[in-house]
Amino acid sequence: MPLLRAFLVALLALFPLLPSAIARAADAPVERLAPVYRHSILVADLERALTLYRDVLGLSVSRVTDTPADSYSYRFFNIEPGAMKRFAYLDGDGGHSNVLGLGEVPGIALGLPDSPRAVAFVQTVADVEGVKARVEAMGLQTIEPVEFMSREAGRPGMEFGIIDFDGHLILVYGLLRDDEQDG
Repeated sequence: MPLLRAFLVALLALFPLLPSAIARAADAPVERLAPVYRHSILVADLERALTLYRDVLGLSVSRVTDTPADSYSYRFFNIEPGAMKRFAYLDGDGGHSNVLGLGEVPGIALGLPDSPRAVAFVQTVADVEGVKARVEAMGLQTIEPVEFMSREAGRPGMEFGIIDFDGHLILVYGLLRDDEQDG
């Protein structure tokens, strides 16, 4: 008990130092920006794109902003200034924020190549079979699924491709339903 009391007294003695330590941390120069790992794509209709990315794939919209006239997006996407109207930032599960950006350029025809497909957005989903059925019901093109054995889970899984409304490739994978456990 005397040891615990001594520890608590020592700990309480540090509390007056806390505000100055916080102030020093707040005044410290920022050495670099917070890391961002986001895939950004152009879409012709943001609301339509969200029916897939939000409503089916389960990403959540953290914010939607109007695209300013001086946005660097025009330069790196190589589009006419003023063409992009809005930009949506989407978050994934498990604290994965800002994983996908959707830049809306109304009416744009992207003309993405069908072969080879050079870029894909990859996402795991909880109900891969349900996602596949919903995507097919939307009339979107899918790439034939492949089943695999998950080394991580020791259960079969499935992966398949989706071509979204604007021609972007999405690779979706997840575990198959375990009918013995579910039933």
